[in-house]
Amino acid sequence: MSERILKALMQLFAIVAKIDVIKESDEIVAAETSKNIVEILLKQDLNSELVVKYLKIFDQYIKERHGNKRAKDSKKKRTSVNSVKVLRICAQINEELEQRQKVIVLIRILEFIFADDLHTKEELSFAETVADSFNVKNEEYQEILQFVSSSINKLASYDNHLTINSKSDHDNSNGKQLYVDGIDGNISVLRVSSVKTYFVRYFGIQELFLNGQIISPNIIKVLRQGSSIKNSRIVPIAILYLNFYLEVEKIKLNLQPIILNMNFLQAKKAYMILLLKKNLED
Repeated sequence: MSERILKALMQLFAIVAKIDVIKESDEIVAAETSKNIVEILLKQDLNSELVVKYLKIFDQYIKERHGNKRAKDSKKKRTSVNSVKVLRICAQINEELEQRQKVIVLIRILEFIFADDLHTKEELSFAETVADSFNVKNEEYQEILQFVSSSINKLASYDNHLTINSKSDHDNSNGKQLYVDGIDGNISVLRVSSVKTYFVRYFGIQELFLNGQIISPNIIKVLRQGSSIKNSRIVPIAILYLNFYLEVEKIKLNLQPIILNMNFLQAKKAYMILLLKKNLED
């Protein structure tokens, strides 16, 4: 994650974070639960030195955003003030970040909100404001929201969602499935079509690796170009195969059994033929 994305996230996290008041000094600080979630998210992409650096930045933004308030301030007043701040920060982000980076920021905000089981309507309204400010279409926002809020018992099921598992009795009414033998649990994949970017999260206890790094359960990772998911028990799942499979599903071709047996060049050639066929039909 770039420094610009990280700083934007720390600002927005500071607004939506739960806060505590130190009685002796009347000082506003981030609640321990919120700070722990920020630390967990940072550890997914940064070394320990940078984690400490951005936690300090987060603390500083907490003071800037909440430092003038006291425990007696009304909730309505806080919501109004923060709404103005959100719009101002989003306007700045719109100038500095590309659309793909803004989608990553939005997903991290939702991940931050849903990491706490006690998320509120106000927090979801906050996320909607951010999405609207980032010019994310509502249909795509709903796909992102369902992906982030999904669980092992309720997987995402929109057109741009894909569940990868080893269940032979998958119910197609619960969304698209890619069968891969040897997977324990479910890999959930989201394709954000507008920015041509994939996100993945894993519901299970098996050791799975993304580009050599362990995929922590439930944590959302960005699938970069050339990425693959693998371990010693499964066939490597390349990002190209995911794209190919989602397009195959759109035009109802039953090619799933051969996709994972292709090498990279074969899959790339097949995918280009598929796109050409699709364009000719359109």
